[in-house]
Amino acid sequence: MVTAASQASPFLLLAVAFIIDAENLDLVARYGGSELPLLYRISAVWSSRSGPLLLWAGIMGIVTLYMSSKLRDTPLEIRIMHGWTSLLLILAAMLEPFEPSSSPIGGGLNPLLQTDLMVIHPPIVFAFYSLCIATSSVALAGFMRNDEPIVIHNSQLHWARAGFLVGTIGIGLGGLWAYTVLDWGGYWAWDPVETGSLLPWLALLIILHARANTNSLATHVSPAVGMLAGALAFHATLVTRANGVWASVHAFVSDGEGSLPQDPYLRVLEIVDFDAVGAEILGYMLSIVFLCYYSVMHLRRHQAESLAKSGRTTLIESNRSLSMILVFSFVAVSLWIGSVATLLVGLSAIILLVEGDAQKPPTHWVALGVTLMLFSSWTWNSEWYQAFAGMIPFFVPWIMTEEEEGESWWIFNSASSRTRAAKSFPWYGGSAFLLLTWMILTVEIDGTSLEAHEFYGAPIIGMLALSLAAYSWGNSVDTRIGNSLLALALLLSLVFAYLADMFSLPGDPHLPVTSFATRGALSLFLLTLLAFSFLPVLRQASSTASSAYKSISKVGRIGLSPARTRLLASHLAHLGILLLLVGHVMTTTLVDRSDPSHLVTLVKDEPVRHGDYDYILIETIAIDNQDEDFRFDVGDAYLGVVVEMRKDGDLIDTLEPGILRFGVMGRSEVDRHVGMFGDTILILDGFQVQDLMPSIFLNETGDIDRIRVTVHELQGSHLVWGGWVITIIAAGLAFLSSERNQLEEE
Repeated sequence: MVTAASQASPFLLLAVAFIIDAENLDLVARYGGSELPLLYRISAVWSSRSGPLLLWAGIMGIVTLYMSSKLRDTPLEIRIMHGWTSLLLILAAMLEPFEPSSSPIGGGLNPLLQTDLMVIHPPIVFAFYSLCIATSSVALAGFMRNDEPIVIHNSQLHWARAGFLVGTIGIGLGGLWAYTVLDWGGYWAWDPVETGSLLPWLALLIILHARANTNSLATHVSPAVGMLAGALAFHATLVTRANGVWASVHAFVSDGEGSLPQDPYLRVLEIVDFDAVGAEILGYMLSIVFLCYYSVMHLRRHQAESLAKSGRTTLIESNRSLSMILVFSFVAVSLWIGSVATLLVGLSAIILLVEGDAQKPPTHWVALGVTLMLFSSWTWNSEWYQAFAGMIPFFVPWIMTEEEEGESWWIFNSASSRTRAAKSFPWYGGSAFLLLTWMILTVEIDGTSLEAHEFYGAPIIGMLALSLAAYSWGNSVDTRIGNSLLALALLLSLVFAYLADMFSLPGDPHLPVTSFATRGALSLFLLTLLAFSFLPVLRQASSTASSAYKSISKVGRIGLSPARTRLLASHLAHLGILLLLVGHVMTTTLVDRSDPSHLVTLVKDEPVRHGDYDYILIETIAIDNQDEDFRFDVGDAYLGVVVEMRKDGDLIDTLEPGILRFGVMGRSEVDRHVGMFGDTILILDGFQVQDLMPSIFLNETGDIDRIRVTVHELQGSHLVWGGWVITIIAAGLAFLSSERNQLEEE
């Protein structure tokens, strides 16, 4: 308790300084202010560089306290957690959070952060990162003690479930902030900071599905993924705080320069100086390398022990020359490509391959290497011929071995084998999606590539939908019928995608997502497969919920067995994620928010047709913060435009998008019509804000008779938020059913 209090006390002291507006401190003078509401003064603590580190260290202390609450001694994982917390406190101290103020004038809190969601979103995200690091600390401690992989996996499950729950809440709140504050017109845009936070969430998702995989390899590899979850949490922080490497609207600290290397990790090293900021960034980099190194070491140890038990020899032992040629060939190709990501992941895979079974090379490392090079080509890290050259070292050992007799590539020869394959897909498909997302992130240093995420991720999402359907069927659908239905769904998805121009879809279906595919084609491919899996998944979730209710009623008490609770949680999570994916396709894949067709110029009292509605500019409203009608807690003045939304002459809604002024800056105030099938959003875009700022300053808003707004009709948006809530409920049930340090029968 004393240790946790000491770890949290620096943050509490800084928070008190902001609350009482201690302007003698530099951070308070720069980011605080007595005019800010109390909650916003607290959120101003994490608007600087050092404040978030102190917040993170305090949360780490609380998580560590909870981890050790039922333990008599201090096990290795607790000491490791204290080490991470100490690192954060040292980095924060180097940034001098309590430095005296040298100037009485500060820039103030960023207007985008002066919202209620920014009071709760960052602490939840840092709690998510802390739980990821807790998961990795448990895995690392198990590795150092040489525990059995299954023991390590079971020990980290509780923290992975907690991290998945908190991460789902935190990422969703970030999307809600973007949806209500940023003038994107949506909740997700594959911004680097968003993507960085998604990666450790995916790692936790993979861990949670390890026991569902009938192959024991998943549980043996799971501790390595646990360590990667912690590495990816540090990586997400690196993306946010090394601004100038990844261009992001979420990054509110800046230290980047121009004319830097195109590889993000080389760029990070380029911008690191011998100062506090450089030490902070270098600290994240070293933490990532440290956890990734031990992740690979765990895989090497497990593989070596398995070979020793079976009496088999490795490829490097039986053919050292060939092994060295394969390793050096891949290194040469990686240097030719010039991608740090490709080099490090591929080198790890090729080393594990040559240290694998000589008679039967591990196909998972072959698949990892080939997939890596394929993704490298997709993400513009390499040319196709470079990627092909990088695949050869992985193919050679596999080609040189003979296929064992009786080995069948047709895995759906029974309903049970189909179900086993469906259970395995979250592990393998989730790993592939994580690798792909990370590879795309490495090329997004100069701008986000939303189209690449949507297009290249579509096959994996489509396969996920098919696996959910197959899993939901279980043994209730005949093998031949089930296989035929899966094949038919895949065929229909391709046919509908090809004939996309014949369908009337909302959004921007005619706009290209690649040089040969439109948004409509990509969306129909996905929606066909997602719709195909919806009824089986809904039926399974309903059946499991009904069975749980009957079980509770029968025993006459509240509560289910942990195993049955987790089963209900998993089926609800499948339904929630499926609904979210359908909503995502409708509101993000189908909608190009940067297309000028969404810009609509409204003339006063004249109806303008856009989409399904007529929009009429009625009047403008201009008030300052001294006016009794000023409804905001922050800002100097407000300019709003009243727009009527009509359909067939009938008034549907009256909307009021506006601009909230903060000194010389303005923030768009989004308004939306909540319809039965989705939201319609009206935004005063950034350029319009700049055009209208002089009118606000000169009090000439009465002469405004023409306005430009951005209009997004987002049919299916309710599915996003509904799916998110269901997933949170499911994650909460799974966590509540979990026990710390308990071996579980799943």
